[in-house]
Amino acid sequence: MKKIIALAVASAFIAPAFAADVTVSGDVEYMYVDKNAGSAFNSGDQDIVVTASEDLGNGLTATASLELDGDSHTGAANSSTENQLGSDSSLTIAGDGFSIQIGDATDTAIEAFDEKSDKAEQGGTSGDTSVSTEHSVLLKIMPMDGVTVAVSTGTVTDAADTTSYNVNSYAVEFGVMGATIAYGIASTDESGNKDVSALSVAYAVGPISIGYESISNKAYTDKDDQTNLGVAYAYGNGNLFVESGELKDDSAGTKTETTAVGASYNIGAVNVYALRNSVKTTSTDHQTYIGVEL
Repeated sequence: MKKIIALAVASAFIAPAFAADVTVSGDVEYMYVDKNAGSAFNSGDQDIVVTASEDLGNGLTATASLELDGDSHTGAANSSTENQLGSDSSLTIAGDGFSIQIGDATDTAIEAFDEKSDKAEQGGTSGDTSVSTEHSVLLKIMPMDGVTVAVSTGTVTDAADTTSYNVNSYAVEFGVMGATIAYGIASTDESGNKDVSALSVAYAVGPISIGYESISNKAYTDKDDQTNLGVAYAYGNGNLFVESGELKDDSAGTKTETTAVGASYNIGAVNVYALRNSVKTTSTDHQTYIGVEL
């Protein structure tokens, strides 16, 4: 959960060079995790986001975003990269019925509409399509109320051989009467990779929100298919949530089923949560999470 924590700090060193509205927001999360293999105190999201927005006139706005992200710490011995500070940035130009974004913090088109079923604070299967890029350009067009078309192109580097590949993605989302439906495709020119496709559905009525995802060839892997369903109920300052899904690994001949059940409660700007997450493949790993984030 990201909250604005300062304005004056960023304005002092950014505004003189870029006459814009500047905000600084951040996210810090810590949790206790108990699994079959043992228990530990872990850290989750840890980042600072600086955002500057400028009115360009003629209905256009420009927004620059810089995210400083600290790697999470699992309680194990530090590696050479753990706890180091990374950064992502993006620049967005938006006008009447369109936006174009470029950067290394930019979603692909299929990612722009995914994770509608992601209701649990931790655990669950999520609706992540796993098609992120290192650098991307994302164009969104809103031709009419309730309709958004997204197109993106970008690059990703294969960690095994450091070869760079192109990633192209297309998606469309429709919204009507509290429901949204999205469908997207992502492809890469890396040999052997399969096109990823995703169908996402979300519906909200009163305090209840529901999300569903069906993903084919997750992470470009042939016949690795995933489904996930998430339901949340908002009560006062908190949420009750259930998230359940499965991932089929065709090459390994396995199916992983994951179910997360829990609750969260906001105390001012602080979110406290507790949940039970069960992961079943050949055996079941029962996981308990108790966390706090600001």
